[in-house]
Formats: sequence, structure tokens, C-alpha cells
Amino acid sequence: MKYYLAILAIIFSIGAINAQESSDSESASSIPVKHWEFDYFNYGVSGGQETMYLFFTMALRYNFDTPLIDVGGEFTMGATPHNRYDPLEMTKGAIIKRSHFMLSPVAHYNFRRGKNASFYAGIGLGFGLGTRQVFEGCTVDTEGNILEELDTHKYFVAALTPRVGIELFRHFRIGMLLRIPTDGEVTVGPSISLTLGGEKKGR
Repeated sequence: MKYYLAILAIIFSIGAINAQESSDSESASSIPVKHWEFDYFNYGVSGGQETMYLFFTMALRYNFDTPLIDVGGEFTMGATPHNRYDPLEMTKGAIIKRSHFMLSPVAHYNFRRGKNASFYAGIGLGFGLGTRQVFEGCTVDTEGNILEELDTHKYFVAALTPRVGIELFRHFRIGMLLRIPTDGEVTVGPSISLTLGGEKKGR
């Protein structure tokens, strides 16, 4: 996790340096792009001290000409397997799994937009449905099979998701995302995405 935070800090620092430029010089260092872009594949993993979170996201964004921001929405499917049972110990315990379906308004500020390598920093705020599955009273029979009693309930969930990253050739993004949910541990980790749209204007 320390390595993830270090990478996040480096990328953010690069963005902060670019942000110190004046608006005129910044506009001059960017290239106009088409307004709409769509992330049709975005996969990521984030982790904390106790939790790993896997997610898949699709996003639609609108690029404003000035200022160099984009706004849009994301749909996220995610899961947090959280094991509390060690079959080697042959003792009782529980296996807890969480899954989410969320919609998020998002916004990003872009640096060097339209160039072969550009940077972005932004934030999202997601709301949706969570499902918590608890396999309670897990025991092992004489043949080593796990015996489970399932308890499931659904609930409202929200998550704040600051993120920074780099976009290569306007169609490939590598990012770092901090996830602050209402139902679990704060996690941080990388994501990769493929994007349609957002090409240079005139193409």
C-alpha cells in the first residue's frame, strides 16, 4: 500500500507543477479534442490493511474546451472478498463478501490535454446498492468439507473516489484511485482503462 501511495503522490505532484502555469500558457500547451469520450473497459484493484477491492467501471465524459475539465458519470461493479476463516485451523469463523453496484458523477481537470501523454486529477462520488454475504458458523466435517450457514442483506452504500493518472495517445489510461466507502476500509490501488472518443478535433 505504501508503494501505491508513493506513486499517487508522484503523479499528483506532476499535475500540481502543470497547474502552476498560467491559463494562457496552459491552453497553448493543450490540443483541442472532441467533446465526448467513453471508457468501455476500466478494471482496477485496490487494497488496504484488511481488504482487497476489485472493480469494473464504464464511464461517459464530456470535455469542455475551457477550462480544461471533463464531467460525466460512471457505472461501477465491485466486490470485496473478506475472509475470516482459515480451514487449516479447523475452527469456527465466518467468510464475509461484499458486492456493489454504483453510479457516480465524476469530474477531472486535464493537463496537456490532447497530447500523446497527458495528466488528469479528479474525483467521483458514488451511490448505489451493496450486498453483504456472511457465511456464519463455518465448520469443517470429518472429510474436510466446509459447512456454511448463509446470511445476506442489502443496503445503501456511498463512496468518495479521488483519482489521478496519465492518459497515453488519448485512448489508454493508467490511474491511481483512492476509495473511501461508507461500508468498509479505505483502499488505494491502480486501474487501467481503454477509451473511445476524445480524439483531436478535425479527425
